[in-house]
Amino acid sequence: MNDTINNYINELKHYNEKTNIYSKKAYNLLDFHINDSITLASIIENKPKIIFDFGSGSGLPAIPIAITNPQNTVYAIESKSRKTHFLNHIKTNLKLNNITIITKNLFEWKPPTKPHVITAKAFASLEKIELIIKKLALKNSTLYIPISKDQQKLYSQNKSVSFIEKNSLIYLKKVVT
Repeated sequence: MNDTINNYINELKHYNEKTNIYSKKAYNLLDFHINDSITLASIIENKPKIIFDFGSGSGLPAIPIAITNPQNTVYAIESKSRKTHFLNHIKTNLKLNNITIITKNLFEWKPPTKPHVITAKAFASLEKIELIIKKLALKNSTLYIPISKDQQKLYSQNKSVSFIEKNSLIYLKKVVT
């Protein structure tokens, strides 16, 4: 992992001592989630693309995508202000000029542009995400959701999705038309 990613992890743990933004019980999974986010960034590619991250929480995958893909323009949308305070702190401290932090419920948000890619890690069911995409009229984009093998089995009959497997990780992919 690069120094900026390591700084993000250190800042996350330090900030989390004062304000709960990431479960301390899940610290043993943090490397997995970082690698998952970096792998997703490699799938998205470091090209001029607009990325919407629904339910950004503590910044996974938005922050690693912004770090790994400086040509991407990332919108981290999160309804909880205690989490967006942290995201703004990270944006400033790591000098991430390619990320915009939005404190808004997605059902109330008015996107300033159309995305090329939408991500939603541990956010909601595919059905709820599709409902939000439809409400926001986000057509001609690609949705990527990191999923487990069990979730892949669950969605395997859905003809509107495909799966990408990379670095032993699985991503649901859906082209939104």
